[in-house]
Amino acid sequence: MNDTARATEEEGPRRSGRERRPAESIYTDARLAEKKKRDAMNDKETSERSIRYEKRKGMDDTQEENDEDSTIFSDEDMGTFPSDGEDEQETSDGGDDDEEVSGRTTTRPNIITHWNSRDLDSFHGSGLFYTSYWSGRRFLGWWVERALENAQRSLVARQDQTSIALEYEPAHQSQVPYHDDMMPCYEYFAEGIQRRTSLEAFKIINYNLPQSPWLARNILPVLEQNMKLSVLEMSNCSLSADDVTALVKFISENKTLSTLNISHTMIESEDTAKALARALKKHPTLRRVNLAYCKLAGGHSVMDKVLAACKKCDELEIGHYDFDSKCVEKIAQFLGKKHSLTSFSLVGAKVDTSNKKLLSEALTVNKTIQKIRLHSNALQLPAIIRKTKKVTTALSRLTQLDFRFNRFPTQGAKVMASFLEEPSCNLVSLIMSNNHLTTKGINALLPALKKNTSLQQLDLSSNWLNNQCAPAVIDMLLNNSTLLNLNLYNNKSLKARKDGGKPKIVKGALFDVSSLESIAACNHTCAVKMSGCNYGGSHEETIRKINSLKVSEAKKIRHKVVLALNVVNPDLYELSKFQDLPLEMMPYLLEMVQQRLSLTGFPGSLKRRGDKTSLTRLYDAIKSFPTPLELFSRGPGKRRKKVAKKASNPRKRRKFGDEIDEDDEAWIPRGARTTGRYQRNPETGNHEYIPPPVY
Repeated sequence: MNDTARATEEEGPRRSGRERRPAESIYTDARLAEKKKRDAMNDKETSERSIRYEKRKGMDDTQEENDEDSTIFSDEDMGTFPSDGEDEQETSDGGDDDEEVSGRTTTRPNIITHWNSRDLDSFHGSGLFYTSYWSGRRFLGWWVERALENAQRSLVARQDQTSIALEYEPAHQSQVPYHDDMMPCYEYFAEGIQRRTSLEAFKIINYNLPQSPWLARNILPVLEQNMKLSVLEMSNCSLSADDVTALVKFISENKTLSTLNISHTMIESEDTAKALARALKKHPTLRRVNLAYCKLAGGHSVMDKVLAACKKCDELEIGHYDFDSKCVEKIAQFLGKKHSLTSFSLVGAKVDTSNKKLLSEALTVNKTIQKIRLHSNALQLPAIIRKTKKVTTALSRLTQLDFRFNRFPTQGAKVMASFLEEPSCNLVSLIMSNNHLTTKGINALLPALKKNTSLQQLDLSSNWLNNQCAPAVIDMLLNNSTLLNLNLYNNKSLKARKDGGKPKIVKGALFDVSSLESIAACNHTCAVKMSGCNYGGSHEETIRKINSLKVSEAKKIRHKVVLALNVVNPDLYELSKFQDLPLEMMPYLLEMVQQRLSLTGFPGSLKRRGDKTSLTRLYDAIKSFPTPLELFSRGPGKRRKKVAKKASNPRKRRKFGDEIDEDDEAWIPRGARTTGRYQRNPETGNHEYIPPPVY
């Protein structure tokens, strides 16, 4: 290579290779300038933040000398808050960098994903471990690690300005356990809500909270400064005695709550239970109280005071496994008195023989309760609903009945059937799961639904039903058009195999693909849940989703027809069945033969196939029509009638000298342009707007 060529190559830019020099452009310069400007603003903001921190720290030191207990926050906590009026900001990366959330600038803690190295005794909770069959050693369950990881992500997530919720749906354990290594996440959550003053709802459900005094020091002071708080739920939080005392004190001082849920809380002090009764009685706005599975110290004497305090409420849930016969008797006597309850729940408390009659008479005398919930009461129904005209007439006001975890023999099913057959029955929801209900009982109950027109939800899950109940279910579904939800899940003897009861119910009442007429004659209103999946090609879950769509019945039938034509029974596509189709219906047929059912796109699940099969079907449908030329004729297919035009009033002729003439219009030549347009300017290269000419 000569010197001239070498010099030319060194001076000129490289045109190939990985080390190509980036081209300089206006766009690159603009990005660099913007980055420098952003860095300068960040440096300025950081310096201002440090100055505010030093000022606040000096003020806190002075205030601490005057009164050591004047604040509940430490110097580090107060240093994390910006000055008054500072806007709330959040970094775009959302990682571990500093961010401002709800008036707070702090470092987000790291999410811990591996917990097996911790000491097993350092975890607080139940149902956390499993024992190895071979070695006999205890190990931390995989479900615990998943629950802890999800809980940490919920604690560090940004909360809504008016509603804060930490909710855990129990799967393998009843609540999220607690470990000391989770304290940074709890502190981060507490710091993020310190400056909230517009909260309307605060919920912590199924979380094992840190030990006392974390609740009284970080949460309750925040709730006290919110004057619009209406919903407070602290359910299954493993609160200590000191936490319960502080919570009851907050309830007694609050004046805005309308919903209170402290279920699964142990109130082991009689003084605290009495203080809770006084707080509930004096509260001016409380309407819904949930004390389910709350252990109340003091026995039936304290129970009487708590019930009297809830006299003005609309909804009440109460009960515990430790309630004795005297407590249940007090509850029955309270229900028979005058109060404003519309919904009542008794959970966990055992109802013996002596209290069954008292409870039935109290519900008969009562005139306001419309929703009754009886859970785990060792009842053998119909102990409450007796087969008498007086009881049936009195209970016709009920709209919801929930009898979970009790016993429902065949005789009880017959009494319930007679209650549902009454014309005055207004029952909307009936839940009978985990009631040891047999096939004989369901065969006695379901025929009554052919006459009932009010029931919309029926839950028969987790019972003892088998394949022999399928004919009764099919007969009920074909003769009932008001039932919207039927739950037959977890009936292990009701099989999903080919000759089992579940496919028979789907084929006999929900999706009969033997003909197009049979599909239209099926039930299209009731969403039946049995297996929860499309087991064995039964399309059970797909049909459930179709029936649960909030669309017209015609659209549901169209979904099922498309599914039958394309997947289940392609033999239904016979051109001879469409020869007598009117011309006005042909566009719908031509559209339907090109569609397919998307199982992931409900409710907009009908999509065009766009393949060879759809084009073939479209061609066959057009070709089979008796007069194909009519499909391409102009007009809607009907001759329009000519309507004579109304004679318009002649325009008044303008006279010379008139100053105002509303009928006068600007003259525009024929074919002239009346709208503006955009045209490219060759000098500037931009598109400029050119208005219409003026005549």
